[in-house]
Amino acid sequence: MILRFAIRYRAVVKSSYMLEHPKQHKYLNSNNLMSLDNQQERLVTSSSAFTNELKWFLSGFIDGEGSFCLNIKNRQDVKYGLRIEPAFYVYQHEKGIEILEMIRQMFGCGSIHRKTSPYNVFTYQISGIKPCYTKVIPFFKKYPLIVKSKAFNIFEEGVSFMNSKQHLTRNGMIHLVDLAYEINQQGKGKKWSKENIVTRILRG
Repeated sequence: MILRFAIRYRAVVKSSYMLEHPKQHKYLNSNNLMSLDNQQERLVTSSSAFTNELKWFLSGFIDGEGSFCLNIKNRQDVKYGLRIEPAFYVYQHEKGIEILEMIRQMFGCGSIHRKTSPYNVFTYQISGIKPCYTKVIPFFKKYPLIVKSKAFNIFEEGVSFMNSKQHLTRNGMIHLVDLAYEINQQGKGKKWSKENIVTRILRG
């Protein structure tokens, strides 16, 4: 199973940059892929099966199938009437849900749920300041991304900012909003414009 996922990912990420950085992506070596495939059964019962090599592979897989967000939500019971929540996602077709289970086991937290649309896709999710700060960030600091490195850096800044409670001031909240819109392609997919959110904060 792992071999099948790895071969699929190798077809997506093959590039001159990665060829110049074989150390970071050594899971692309065919011998290593066979070794990863042989570890699948052990993952079910032993966390020790998550070797350094396997973690590099999963980091690479997430580089293609994952995302980092700072979600803005309406909450009338909090200051300014909104809350910003960090979240980390990995998506996979229902036929490949095993690898989401593997990632969940590796992080030791999070949940897996089926998307409403498209219905045949499942999402693995870790949300909240503490789990993102203690689980997600340390992993990707040790096993850094390439394709999504910029998004992760913004995510790390935002989560660290919230963990130190700097977002509790008006200026701090506005800075966090800036990060939330920057991480998601200048606000693509957001329900409200950044100007609208900032106005709400200033009025609050």
